[in-house]
Amino acid sequence: MKSIIFLFVLIIFGQACQYRNAPELDGTSFSFNSDQVSLGGILAEQLTDSMPMNSSILEHSVFSDEINHLASEIDAIKMESGSISQPVNQKWYSLQQNMVSDFEKLSVEDIKSWFTLNDTLLKYSGEVRFADELEKLAYNISSSEAISESMIKSVAYTHMYDRIYLNIFGSSVVEYQHTTGGQVRLIQDTKYPYDGSIILKLEMLDTRYLDLFIRIPEWADRASVSVKGVKYNVTAGQYTEIAKKWKNGDEVEIIIGLRPSVVKSETDRFAFQYGSLFLAYEKLTENYAPFSENDPIKYMQFVSPPGKSPTFTFNGLKGETIVLQPLVSESRSSSMRTLWIDSSF
Repeated sequence: MKSIIFLFVLIIFGQACQYRNAPELDGTSFSFNSDQVSLGGILAEQLTDSMPMNSSILEHSVFSDEINHLASEIDAIKMESGSISQPVNQKWYSLQQNMVSDFEKLSVEDIKSWFTLNDTLLKYSGEVRFADELEKLAYNISSSEAISESMIKSVAYTHMYDRIYLNIFGSSVVEYQHTTGGQVRLIQDTKYPYDGSIILKLEMLDTRYLDLFIRIPEWADRASVSVKGVKYNVTAGQYTEIAKKWKNGDEVEIIIGLRPSVVKSETDRFAFQYGSLFLAYEKLTENYAPFSENDPIKYMQFVSPPGKSPTFTFNGLKGETIVLQPLVSESRSSSMRTLWIDSSF
């Protein structure tokens, strides 16, 4: 009789383990329902103020065929254990570089295809680089034809049971039912991407265990994550994990160091980024000599108030001072603007 009972317990335990572990094979995380996520702050403003893309490029797809071919290849490979093969990695990095070099020429189809590919890779592999690409699209594309509210909601937060991934920074709220019962709300309060200070507040009726994963961008050479003065390890290009019991009102303080960086193209041009933002300027009408020094950052000066849309001046061109502002400002300007500055360095 005891052996029968023991066998029955083993069967039940095995079934329980199988039920708990089976979803893990499907990926790292999944989207919340759209009605569980709300967007605010700069992201919401950008979606409200979005403009149609330049009609001259709407039908000119640059990379969508190549992106879709890679997506089909990934489906055929059926990545094992969340790992991505070296050939797929090489093709992805090549596409990423090309997408940046031709960012101003991308069509709606290019943008949607790239978003979908990185969405898939993020949720399968849990690698930060894919979330970096998604955030870049969210903050640099100001057309609802290309990037919709539902697309951003599908990736801003993802989850597996009570493991919650914060993938895109920006004022927002996600609310869901904890696996042990009871509603949990995570509220992100920030002026990101204009400011790198982020407060993530948790609201719940009772103490609940959550495993939070905070994205640390690959470009963030300075970052910190802390809870009640306790600092957690951060590494650029990885998620910082905070697994603990939380109570109502607990807060996570996140600091992402924002500073300008240089992006080079393969055609003797360079551009500036500020965190996830591309910086653009009004195209110069007169001929000018290419930038010939070694460090463009030395010729930049931050001129906007903290927390406002970042504005820089760049005086690295002889006889010219250009004003650099986020690329999305182009949708609100009638002047022709560009990311790229000719160089010979």
